[in-house]
Amino acid sequence: MTFPRLTLSLVAGLGALAAAACHDQQTIEGTSSRTLNVAGKRLKANLTPTGTPNEFDLLIVRDAVVIDPDPASERARGEEAAARVTREVCQVRRLNPQIVSERLVSEINYYVRFRCA
Repeated sequence: MTFPRLTLSLVAGLGALAAAACHDQQTIEGTSSRTLNVAGKRLKANLTPTGTPNEFDLLIVRDAVVIDPDPASERARGEEAAARVTREVCQVRRLNPQIVSERLVSEINYYVRFRCA
């Protein structure tokens, strides 16, 4: 193997490793979104109604590629961002947010289904 081919192979291999280490961002179709700053990190909040009155799906997504994320930190930032959004959405209706379900998706994105009650 010649030196240029070896170099090209190494670069391609490192690129593949980097891509494999990254986590994909997820979105919910038909959402409205906004960007939030939580603990110095930019997060995107994707909000959509579920079809049930006063019930919404919310997906908090990191606004940057993350390599080897810390699930506990990502969850804490996601929870803080979700709390802000749920309060704002329900305050418009003069109601309080009630979490129906929540989970961490792919160790980085935080999903919440909530209703304003």
